[in-house]
Amino acid sequence: MIKGLYTASSSMLANQRKMNIISNNLANVDTTGYKKDEGIQESFPEMMISLIEKGRRPREIGSLGTGVRLQETYTDFNQGSIIQTGNKLDLAIDGDGFFVVQTPEGLRYTRNGNFSLNENGQIVSSQGYPVLGDNGPIQTIDGRDISVDNEGQLYFGDLRGDRLLVVDFPDTNQLTKIGENLFASELEGEEQITGFQVKQGYLEKSNINMVQEMVKMIETSRYYDVNQKVISAYDDTLDKVVNSVGRLG
Repeated sequence: MIKGLYTASSSMLANQRKMNIISNNLANVDTTGYKKDEGIQESFPEMMISLIEKGRRPREIGSLGTGVRLQETYTDFNQGSIIQTGNKLDLAIDGDGFFVVQTPEGLRYTRNGNFSLNENGQIVSSQGYPVLGDNGPIQTIDGRDISVDNEGQLYFGDLRGDRLLVVDFPDTNQLTKIGENLFASELEGEEQITGFQVKQGYLEKSNINMVQEMVKMIETSRYYDVNQKVISAYDDTLDKVVNSVGRLG
């Protein structure tokens, strides 16, 4: 009976953590370039149950599950849909790759191309971090029109400027979410020459399907409730064993 309590409680904990992941995804459904998280559940090893009778050899009668846990979470880097905004400093990567920004903690990577200009005329991220080109932070020219071609090359009127630094990683598991829609990596990304297009006047939406996430939330909530009822049933049974059976003796 106590094993049943542990099994149900472990499932409740796993579903609670899964619910936190789903809630965070839904909270970022409108965050530009956001990549959703997924959780992988793993069952604990099953135990073989044996029937022990006086004067007879124990015989196996089946297996007993010992619960589940959330083994790991991972980020789904599938591309979100690309929408047109008309803003010349809104940039989207169609394909693989990440923009690179300079933060006080070092280089960080993002798919959020919702850029703007700071007071020094530099192109910066939505958090105010300088966006990097091949030669460092990208400096614009005051009064000149800004255009960007498919390869990330910037033009200021008829003058050729820097090229946006777009990098990729052979294994996106190298990337770690650090908040502010940014990723960090112990290894520097490899410069992207092909396999992508930079689209000016567009933004990439999050890759979250709200309907799917809502279905997952309902399912997870129901699993949690079922295990809660199991624990309540065990609690009632234990109460009767302790208080009623004890009095009969």
